[in-house]
Amino acid sequence: MVINPWWAWLQIGLTVLGLLLAYIGNRYSIPILFSVGIICLGLMVMVLGWEAMITRQVFLRRRRGGTRRSYSGLAAFIKGIQFNLLGLLFVVVAIMMYTNTDGRGLFLQMVGRPGLPLVFIGGLVLMEAVVNLAGTSEMRQGSSGTVTVNLIVSRLVPGLILLAVAAIAILLGLFEIAAPDVFDERGGGLLETLYGLR
Repeated sequence: MVINPWWAWLQIGLTVLGLLLAYIGNRYSIPILFSVGIICLGLMVMVLGWEAMITRQVFLRRRRGGTRRSYSGLAAFIKGIQFNLLGLLFVVVAIMMYTNTDGRGLFLQMVGRPGLPLVFIGGLVLMEAVVNLAGTSEMRQGSSGTVTVNLIVSRLVPGLILLAVAAIAILLGLFEIAAPDVFDERGGGLLETLYGLR
């Protein structure tokens, strides 16, 4: 599949605009420009996510060594969802910074009732587990022996561990939502104690 260069130009434009506005806003103490710059960076990440979801292809490059990782099909689609959630987080944080939203108060509220955050985190881990099990395109290349080793060591083992972590987080979150008092009695109120909410 040929990837439309329009995606790349849009990502470059949003990145340059975001960095420029964030720098000017920070340099000259203009909060709205800084926040808009962060929002542009968040939108750039979301555009990357939509590209992955629509084209079912995504190419990532590690900083160290420049190793390229490419995903296709379901793995690329899920990576796209993750990028969209990350970009949305950038946008929300930027809006909270500009409106002086009480971030600590929101955090303490989530500590007191961690059901939804646990389900959300569990969902993210579950998506990463599926991506890990699917593997990169590079893991499916090479000799049959190399592919088999990659399947066991780099895909199955980490993927199954992530699946277990995701299941625990989601089940705990659903348990807290359904029976918050019982959850606290069974030790779920530990975080509240640590942060002085009790």
